[in-house]
Amino acid sequence: MPHVQENSVRIVHHKGVHSVITQFATIHQLTNRESEIIGLIAMNGYSNKEIADHCNISEKTVKVHIDKIMVKAGTRSMRKLLATIICNSV
Repeated sequence: MPHVQENSVRIVHHKGVHSVITQFATIHQLTNRESEIIGLIAMNGYSNKEIADHCNISEKTVKVHIDKIMVKAGTRSMRKLLATIICNSV
């Protein structure tokens, strides 16, 4: 039975994180692709290569999207970007 509870917690946690990403994307007027990319980073910890493979785009395009996200969020590092997402959710 602990397995079922663990899965339920994961699903609730995933929905909560998804909601935070959606809120962040709305506040910072991210495009659908930018929202998808920041979600893959924040929820799955994907690297640029993994994002590129998942989205069927080049790594260079991933970097361009990440740069645009950072400009919109007013930050210059991934750590600060993720901290911004976390702080906005609290």
